[in-house]
Amino acid sequence: MKTAALVYQSTPMLGASPLATGNITGMFKQKKIVAALNQQLQQQGLEWQVNLDQFEADSQQLMQENQALLCVPGLQKQFDLGAFDAQNIFYFDSLDYYNLDVKKAVSFLAAR
Repeated sequence: MKTAALVYQSTPMLGASPLATGNITGMFKQKKIVAALNQQLQQQGLEWQVNLDQFEADSQQLMQENQALLCVPGLQKQFDLGAFDAQNIFYFDSLDYYNLDVKKAVSFLAAR
């Protein structure tokens, strides 16, 4: 089974506030979007499991554990990709994320 991580906070940066996550308005949607993704993936019979990022946006650790990354809105410029292949990263748009619409993300994973 392939795994993907939902990255919901920005990469920590020297001198930045530890409270700034880059995701102020949707702070409590992460678990709901992961549940919606896994439900849709299972219904379509896709061999993917989505989990919350447990590594505080550390791309090196994320790369070792996951074949794809799904990023919440606002992280396009706040997440350090490191050596992670940009072709395997999906960025939610605001409307889909806040409405828990996972169709585009599921299609992205199905293509991998």
